Amino acid sequence: MEQIESWQNVDSPLAEARQTYLLEESCLLDASFWQGSFNGRESTLQQVAPYVGKMKSGMAHALVDVFSNPGDTVLDPFSGSGVVSLECVLAGRRAWANDLSPYGYTLTRAKLEAPGSERTAIAQANLLADFAEQESDKIDASAVPDWVEQFFHPRTLTEILAALEYLDEHPSYFLLGCLLGILHHVRPGFLSYPASHLVPYLRRNKYPPEQFPEMYNYRDLRSRLLAKVRRMYKRHQLPVEWEQREYQVWQFNAMQMPIDDESVDTIVSSPPYFGALDYARDNRLRLWFLGCHDWKELDASLTANSKVYLPQMAVCLAEMERVLKTGGYCVLVLGDVERDGKTHRTAEVLADLATQSGKGSFSVETIYDDVIPDDRRSRRGTRTTKFERILVMKKR
Repeated sequence: MEQIESWQNVDSPLAEARQTYLLEESCLLDASFWQGSFNGRESTLQQVAPYVGKMKSGMAHALVDVFSNPGDTVLDPFSGSGVVSLECVLAGRRAWANDLSPYGYTLTRAKLEAPGSERTAIAQANLLADFAEQESDKIDASAVPDWVEQFFHPRTLTEILAALEYLDEHPSYFLLGCLLGILHHVRPGFLSYPASHLVPYLRRNKYPPEQFPEMYNYRDLRSRLLAKVRRMYKRHQLPVEWEQREYQVWQFNAMQMPIDDESVDTIVSSPPYFGALDYARDNRLRLWFLGCHDWKELDASLTANSKVYLPQMAVCLAEMERVLKTGGYCVLVLGDVERDGKTHRTAEVLADLATQSGKGSFSVETIYDDVIPDDRRSRRGTRTTKFERILVMKKR
């Protein structure tokens, strides 16, 4: 029989309260708002680069719509790939975002800083490609570690490195995000040798070089980057007032954000699940090109690490309470995590922590259950997440 574990004394008053939470359903929430695939409905900017475990854009849109008003400041303290933040600005909110990971920070800014037109974006991409082609012969790739080098044709690799050199001098998080988005995959429109899309590993066993030599040829950066940019604007959904959007993005630990007290109207976020995903390991190749050469060190510092999860999340919740205005909602999407035959109900755990952390001004409004179909899970048949629960709290 499956063992349920929630890290609290089952006879405590808080344990009884959890059962009450689970019986409640908010009349404001309806899973039909986000059922089905949003790949063909969302802004194509949401697809700038892969990110394991990201929130569905349909869910983000619904939560922003229900729990905030146009013109409100909406904070995502764990912005990840920037799904919530983009939905905020598309819905006329002021987006504030924070993520400690260089990859999450980059993707969030990539979406929020997309040029207002495809024409502008293509012109910028061509300038980058010009530089990459002209300067790639001058690039010294000798310092690139073997595990990175093995993913790319040598000429492709030097073009990528030249492109990054260009972006150091001419910053564009949008183009950087697009470049990361085409870094590795098995398809010909990507820069690497045959590799998986989400987690970087080569697929030489399925595609041996001697049988598929064409898959190990040079892959030029220009055509692939331009195609990627065009895909981003296929259904961009940018409003005419896009240039007037308001946003801020920080790269801080969510335990201590550079945000004033009671300055946020609403918080919508999907914090790390308890040890369910290996964020740094899964993105180690993209992180290397962002200058993070020790993914293990980053992984140890992220809140998802099981060794620090509970104490750090308690501090994060207190920080959310501090920056949220009285009367504002804090809406967190969390997953049940299955490990070692035990189910960890993260939403219940954080509900308990929130009522005990900070000044104790959070009250739990509801925990809304949403089953994750297996075809929506990035790792099917694994011990990670089968349920998402939406924890809705209000600051009193």
